[in-house]
Amino acid sequence: MKNSVIALSALISTCGLAIAGGPAAVSGEIVVREGDMIDGSVVSSINSPFTNGNGDVGAVLALDDGRRAIWYGTGVIFTSDMGLPDSLTGGEGTMGIGNNGEFIYSPSFNGNDAVWGQSGLILAEPDQAPGLAAGFLSTFNSRPQMIDDGTGFWVGGVNDGMGGTSTASRHLFRSNPDGSLARVMGAGDVIGNSGGLTINASNGIDFDYHVSGNGSNMINALVANTSSTSDGIIAVNGSQVARESFATGQGDNWANFDHVSINNSGNYVFSGDTDGASSSDEFIAYNADIVLREGMSLGGYTLGGSVDALSINNLNQSVFIWDTVEATETLFFAGDANDFSSAIALLSVGDTFDENNDGIGDWIIDDFNASGSIGPGLDFAEDGLVYVEVDLVSFDGASTFEAIVSVAVPTPGTGALLAFAGIAVTRRRR
Repeated sequence: MKNSVIALSALISTCGLAIAGGPAAVSGEIVVREGDMIDGSVVSSINSPFTNGNGDVGAVLALDDGRRAIWYGTGVIFTSDMGLPDSLTGGEGTMGIGNNGEFIYSPSFNGNDAVWGQSGLILAEPDQAPGLAAGFLSTFNSRPQMIDDGTGFWVGGVNDGMGGTSTASRHLFRSNPDGSLARVMGAGDVIGNSGGLTINASNGIDFDYHVSGNGSNMINALVANTSSTSDGIIAVNGSQVARESFATGQGDNWANFDHVSINNSGNYVFSGDTDGASSSDEFIAYNADIVLREGMSLGGYTLGGSVDALSINNLNQSVFIWDTVEATETLFFAGDANDFSSAIALLSVGDTFDENNDGIGDWIIDDFNASGSIGPGLDFAEDGLVYVEVDLVSFDGASTFEAIVSVAVPTPGTGALLAFAGIAVTRRRR
């Protein structure tokens, strides 16, 4: 889960600026940026960051010469030409890294949709689908993730078992550290605590899922084989915890579900909408209880109509990006998931970003690039840093580039100091 730690002295220095009455930039580190030189080429595009249990950060980078590169920790450990003589092209933004140099991503392998890892090809269409009868073949492989021991997960399509090339069902697959493959769950499986409902064949396995770093817990957005008015389900370890059209316990009903995350202890968060008033229907739920809603005030910001990303770590802390009325998008930090109402704002669109920890802004945050349609936009580890993909722009507007940046979250010992300094309300704006 989801390198260089920002020194506490930098946080204290930033606090000092705020205490003195001057506006403070948000200090952090640029991990990798568009335009960086890598293996004789230039980074042309960056994707969302993912972390392991050590706090290392991984990402899929696109290079100007058409190759893809896998970032791990402080540098690149793989480029797609290392697959030669086989051809690896493209690559989804979703990926995962393990604690010991393992990785998984989804390129095309000789023109076929695939998942690839540190040991080579894992699965490609039209290979035999793991865990299914002979003749059921892979049709796509997408949205890979990885847990700490190097076990990989991904959503895969499967044909009809009679020679078809179209996707007839979806399944969640697993690659084990020993190289063996298995089916985890999929079309036709019974969903626990649902009254016997089964997972729909065509779209029952949603791309929104998450496995805890120790592999003990899993959360999935599922579609059940029932009426479309009540088929959306959040399942934890295979059992229903929330269902479309069922009561939230706050006077409205669950309507749809988006982002999901779960930690080693089995505590989980998910977002979505209820069928209540449009001014308060967007939500974040913790262990199936709604804790934040659209329209609420949080850390000096008014929560808007879209949660863009969220994650919970093994310290039971949470980070999330929420569209806000005042700043378009804001990255928040909840130091205790049992008290989301005390979350603070870490970074917003329009903030100045200080990459060298001198308290003076070097760039302006122009946009957060977390996209739930592509994959998890946040993957929060336990090292005190949040990694996020952003667009940065120079003060004169002449230079704009993508980057993965890290910002520190307050530790229990510095939380009061940060609150006293008023960081959340004194950051320098454009």
